[in-house]
Amino acid sequence: MAALFRKWGARVIDADAIAHRVIDRPAIRARLVRAWGPGILKGGRVDRPRLARAAFRSRAAARRLNRLVHPAVLKEIRAGIARSSGLVVLDAPLLYESGADRLCDRVVFVEAPRRLRLRRGAARGLPPAEAVRRERLQRSLAFKRRRADRIVDNSGPRSRTERQVRGIFAEFRQELEQVHRSRH
Repeated sequence: MAALFRKWGARVIDADAIAHRVIDRPAIRARLVRAWGPGILKGGRVDRPRLARAAFRSRAAARRLNRLVHPAVLKEIRAGIARSSGLVVLDAPLLYESGADRLCDRVVFVEAPRRLRLRRGAARGLPPAEAVRRERLQRSLAFKRRRADRIVDNSGPRSRTERQVRGIFAEFRQELEQVHRSRH
């Protein structure tokens, strides 16, 4: 979905990409090694699958990972927002867990049936059992649905999803233009 916003001219900030960079910063890498041991490293760098196996074992371990990584991720997100103008989209799977929702004017929740989510995860190399385990460590889908300003049903053909996203994009763009007009 974020790719569609980007295609139509929005600036997209990818929280996962930021997190991937942040975990190998020396200070954060050292904290992660203290928390889970040197077994999370491969060639001196944090091996994300190893870290995931350690950190997604329990809700407490996942919270620990979030406490170690999210402050640096949020700092980069804030900086990215400050450098941007126009419509900015934050693509953040852990939006509520990280507290990044407080940086957003609007939240769009993308939903799909569990079977489809698991199939899509498997296509990216995430075994279904692992996907289910990780999902249980996050805020519930019902919570995310309740908190969202807009919901995109991503269970059907891509063209239907694209129509929904285009409508949301147009609406947000219009709101942004109104804000700019009211300031001038």
